Amino acid sequence: MKIKRSHIGLLLFVLVGVVPFGAALIYATLYSFGVAGVVNDGFTTEFWVEVWESGEFLRSLGYSAVIATISVLVAVIGALWLTVGYNRDLKGKFMSFIIYLPLAVPGVVAAFFTYQLLSKAGFFSRFAYYFGWIQEVSEFPDMVNDPRAFGIILTFITIAMPFFLLLFLNVYQNERVPDLERLAQSLGATHRQTLIRVSVPVLLKRTWPLIALYFIFMLGSYEVPLILGQESPQMLSVLIVREIKQYDLSKISEGYVVAVIYTVIVSLGAIALFSQRRNQAPHEN
Repeated sequence: MKIKRSHIGLLLFVLVGVVPFGAALIYATLYSFGVAGVVNDGFTTEFWVEVWESGEFLRSLGYSAVIATISVLVAVIGALWLTVGYNRDLKGKFMSFIIYLPLAVPGVVAAFFTYQLLSKAGFFSRFAYYFGWIQEVSEFPDMVNDPRAFGIILTFITIAMPFFLLLFLNVYQNERVPDLERLAQSLGATHRQTLIRVSVPVLLKRTWPLIALYFIFMLGSYEVPLILGQESPQMLSVLIVREIKQYDLSKISEGYVVAVIYTVIVSLGAIALFSQRRNQAPHEN
């Protein structure tokens, strides 16, 4: 009996992706309830109660969601603006190189680069001091490790916008949006109406699942908020690692509680996203 290649691929995906993920989630769940762990004695909901009563998880979740939302929103708007307004200018070799270049920079490198530019001892601070705009380094505004997460958001936008720009440019050509624009204008639509009712809806309709997945990716980002974030509140991934690696072994279970809650939220969101996408696929065809 021959085994189809698709079945082999599915089996490998389950063994490499699903099984380790499921095993890790089960272990984290057992640890969060006190069943597993060095200092845990048995099943208890104490750690779950402590996490909810402290409110740190909810603050971190809200803080992470706001940062990810602003970053994705600004990156998408910027990429849409460049796509519909300057798509012809972006086809050149030099511009293509400029667009691709940020995609080759790892997040941790981008975070260090932002820190060296925007910190109080960074390039812009020294530049302002040299020209006499500030008298002391302390006068330079907090742009990294600040409550507004300016450095994190700026780095996220810098990383995300080239990705969305390439995505939109590809869809712009494959969906023949220029032809749709000319057709709409031949029927009497203005340039603004064409953009709002034709170009932008087509681009967003074809790419919204990837936009949602990128939001989830930013929600769980670790390197950038670790370098550029503040002590409290922290983004979820940084909070989880901090709780799990702290010296107080009795508090490690609380880190696993946060990890389990975050994993369940993200998993349910991804399942809902792909289920909705699959249900819409027959209608789109």
